[in-house]
Amino acid sequence: MIKSTFPITTSPEGPKPDFIDPDFYTGKEYSLPSPSDRLVEENFTKLSLQRRSRRAYSKATMTRKQLSYLLYYAYHEEDGHLPVPSGANSKSLRLYVCIFNVLDMEKGIYKYHPRRHSLFLVRRFLDATEEIDKIFLGQAFIQKASCLIALGIHLPSSSYKYPSEGEKLSLLEAGHVGQQIQLASESLMLASCPVAKYRQEAIDQFFQSEETPIAYVFPVGTRESNF
Repeated sequence: MIKSTFPITTSPEGPKPDFIDPDFYTGKEYSLPSPSDRLVEENFTKLSLQRRSRRAYSKATMTRKQLSYLLYYAYHEEDGHLPVPSGANSKSLRLYVCIFNVLDMEKGIYKYHPRRHSLFLVRRFLDATEEIDKIFLGQAFIQKASCLIALGIHLPSSSYKYPSEGEKLSLLEAGHVGQQIQLASESLMLASCPVAKYRQEAIDQFFQSEETPIAYVFPVGTRESNF
């Protein structure tokens, strides 16, 4: 049997959790520019065939506009809808962004607000090299990315309607968002790679996501080569 490191919620308690909890989004807010359709590869067939997990990043700085585009098409809410399926419309994911090298953005941990399309600063850092190395068990390519997009799971949301299925629904939703990130990265000629190998307790401490444990991480950065 597959055993998860996530705490499992077995029954709903109290009112249905709000997708946008105002207590969750605190700290300095950074507005993101509107995404531009001009950045998109319009041929979906070509884009799908070109999609790769790419681990080679250049030292070039990623732009704020590129980051905006990735987050918008990964999990932006518009008129109550997300760009991905969400089991029971629970909208159980919470997106975190760790910024290493993005133009006009401070290094640090941020939370993405899916309605305001903005980032809220959680904490700054000058150098997270040692922490990242320990969290990701020495996977050196992660250190070279411009940012990490981490998907946290809010289990009370996914378990509210279907208590026994909440964990599964959240993980499926994370997979949908991950594919969006990969396709959006490909359309921008960026490199991205799904990562699920990390120390759970350490990564949740790093992102301050103990209430919404991280399920999936995507290093993204400017592409060095086709690999």
